[in-house]
Amino acid sequence: MKTYELINDDCMLRLPAIENESVDLIAIDPPYEIGYAEWDKGMNWDVLSQEFHRILKPTGNLVVFQGWSNVAETKRILEERFELKNWIAWDRIKGRGAKTNFVSTREDILWFAKQPKGYTFNRVWSNTPKKTGGMGDKNGQKNRALTNVWYDISPIVPWSKERTGHPTQKPLSLMERIVRIWSNPNDLVLDCFMGSGTTGEAALRLDRRFIGIEKNKEYFDKAEVRIRSQAE
Repeated sequence: MKTYELINDDCMLRLPAIENESVDLIAIDPPYEIGYAEWDKGMNWDVLSQEFHRILKPTGNLVVFQGWSNVAETKRILEERFELKNWIAWDRIKGRGAKTNFVSTREDILWFAKQPKGYTFNRVWSNTPKKTGGMGDKNGQKNRALTNVWYDISPIVPWSKERTGHPTQKPLSLMERIVRIWSNPNDLVLDCFMGSGTTGEAALRLDRRFIGIEKNKEYFDKAEVRIRSQAE
């Protein structure tokens, strides 16, 4: 069985070729539309939403990273077709400085299910040890329950060993958490804004199948080497 497929192209051209109700999890970190760089342009969320809804299985999930300035509009559009299950804040700890505003360390993660009930969800625990004993130990877990504020995973920094040079690269541990929660072994995971391939590596490490689409050739090549290495 082939475990992955990588496509160097614009996802808007390639999504229509994906079969109906064939994908278990869509996990994407798209442009935030804040004008950070040339690639950070407007998104056609209405068309993407239609395609995502078509290709997701009834039990499937859609997980979308967004910045605070556009997350509300993205949420509004996607809620027209999907069931919003939670709005997660990832505290990256490290952020860009600001003289006339707060330092931005927050990234928003929107979790949508295709249907209100029956979606895939696997409970996991945070990386933060409990501070109290007694009743807190009755569930047999040493770490705190995972909340919708994720403060226990550090971001990619210049000295990170896994750093690829992609400007918005997410930590492997973060994408492994997402894959583990919202999919099961042998499920199909799609990232159509693949970047340097973190989601793909996470998927293969956790025995999922993967489709990755990335239009930037430089980042696609890095992702291809990374994912092929993981698959060997």
